[in-house]
Amino acid sequence: MSLLRRVNFNLSRLSKRTNCHGIKTDINIYSYRDKRKVPLVLANPIYSSWYTCGPTVYDSAHIGHGSTYVRLDIIQRILRNYFNINLVTCMNITNIDDKIIKRSNELGKDWNLLAEEYEIEFWDDLNKLNIMQPDIKLRVTDKIPEIIKFIEEIEKKGYTTISTNGSVNFKTSAYSKYGKLHNVVLEDVSTAEFALWKAAKENEPWWDSKWGRGRPGWHIECSTLASLVFGSHLDFHAGGIDLKFPHHENEEAQSCVFHNCNDWVQNWIHTGHLHLKGQSEKMSKSLKNTISIRDFLKDYTAEKFRMACLLSHYRSSIEFGPELMFAADSILKRVKSFKEDVKAFISGAKIDGYVNEEELRKHFQESRNNIDEALRDDFHTAACIGQLSDLMRLISKTINNVDKKNEQRSSNGNEKALLYAVVNYIDHMLQIFGIGDEIQFSESYDEGRMENLVNSIIKVRNDIRLRAKETKSKELFQVCDEIRQSMRENLIEIKDHGNLSSWSKVK
Repeated sequence: MSLLRRVNFNLSRLSKRTNCHGIKTDINIYSYRDKRKVPLVLANPIYSSWYTCGPTVYDSAHIGHGSTYVRLDIIQRILRNYFNINLVTCMNITNIDDKIIKRSNELGKDWNLLAEEYEIEFWDDLNKLNIMQPDIKLRVTDKIPEIIKFIEEIEKKGYTTISTNGSVNFKTSAYSKYGKLHNVVLEDVSTAEFALWKAAKENEPWWDSKWGRGRPGWHIECSTLASLVFGSHLDFHAGGIDLKFPHHENEEAQSCVFHNCNDWVQNWIHTGHLHLKGQSEKMSKSLKNTISIRDFLKDYTAEKFRMACLLSHYRSSIEFGPELMFAADSILKRVKSFKEDVKAFISGAKIDGYVNEEELRKHFQESRNNIDEALRDDFHTAACIGQLSDLMRLISKTINNVDKKNEQRSSNGNEKALLYAVVNYIDHMLQIFGIGDEIQFSESYDEGRMENLVNSIIKVRNDIRLRAKETKSKELFQVCDEIRQSMRENLIEIKDHGNLSSWSKVK
């Protein structure tokens, strides 16, 4: 297959669907089940599903989190913009959890307000890092009834136990494939269980259920939310390597039971840890070795951080320090210097150098081939950056080589067009990785607060509306109409759908 056809890869050129495994591509991806690279398999040619485990919003995000989301953003951009795969992405927000409750008690602040504040800050941090926001965002507390139904279905199939305090647990010993991601020896988990529903403790937030007052366990949240969007199959499920066990192992077990399938997720993607230079532990709030994204961006740009993430394979760890950031900065400066040199050479301002068109064409083609192979080899961005750097270095050397100025130059006159083609290609590849984009701050901190305020108003109105329907109260219906009219006057349109309501901005 020609290079042009390979670069313009799309799902219509995939091999035929197999009976069991969907559509195979000519991309290889690391499989945690097989412990080796395998062909990337997608469920259908129309779109591909991607779910990312989002944050537990109890504190500011740090650059360890940032490196995970930047690396996943890079892979998503490659799939979308290089391989032309129609990727639909979803991320959850864990806005109720032990850590949130503990932090709210420490600060003497309502847990819900605390979670809202840090969620707004999280989305703002992602914007500042030029990370594409997910197509679909889901908050745990918005889907409690669905989570309860998910647990009830697992219970019906005989995979749960009830603890003495009323919590509902998943019985791992009943699931024969437990350990498929992490090589857990079944004898070690014969008595191990994890919480699906946590019985409420005194002075903690709770929701009613058939098992009594309580709240969801951590693992069941992602299984339910991802299933609500994508059903019984996920093409991609992503997060940091620390989530592989127990979080993703538990997700896979309970989801396979719920959906009655052998494998819920086809391709797990885990990013390596970021740790400070000289330390072996990952960056963690509990270890107090973190640098917040906001503090980091006071000293470095988002583009330099993204380049730093590109300089290693996404599954590898990142040793963060001045040396790494210097290397990232040097490459970005090299790109700028290279483009200035080429511009000067083409305009005639740089007359000493020489371009051998045949050699340039050969090296350009080799670089394109090598980059294409690297991207198909489990998204090896470090190899791509190396190829781009080598190509720029070779061209800069020739157009700045004064020893060539008096040599006979045999050329078809196309070397300038070819140089432009190289510059365009380098720009294009860097843009695919998210370098050189104009960062769009689509949701500022204040805008995020305003969205939460509108959501709160809609929720209160919806509660009033449900009460009005139950009691057939004209007065309460009138209140709902007045709220709708007031919101419309402030350019917010409310639409009612059965027992739920939605809103949108009036343009």
